[in-house]
Amino acid sequence: MEQLHPSPEHHPEPGNWPTPETAYALAPSIIREIGWTAQTAADKPFGTALGREFWLRKAAVLDRIALAGEDAGSPGDAREVATEAARRLMDLDDTTVICDPRHYVRQQYIHWAKHQ
Repeated sequence: MEQLHPSPEHHPEPGNWPTPETAYALAPSIIREIGWTAQTAADKPFGTALGREFWLRKAAVLDRIALAGEDAGSPGDAREVATEAARRLMDLDDTTVICDPRHYVRQQYIHWAKHQ
């Protein structure tokens, strides 16, 4: 599996965060992403760590689920779960960015999607 690195944009200006619509414009369906993350986790050999792509895509799909709940007026626990997954990605990236973790996921996802 190719090692993916965080984008070089670790000190962006607050106004430079992509909107969810922009960040996820190239994203597969939520169902497809759930399937990809589940299959990737299931296929992982015991004792090996999941890579950055897994954590980025998992955080992004959870963010998208949370956004759908927020738009429907019933975020439930999705917002908290999405934020925790985003923090996991930030920890993995050892980033110095101080921001809403979900904004960081969107920025990193758009960078990743454009370079596929």
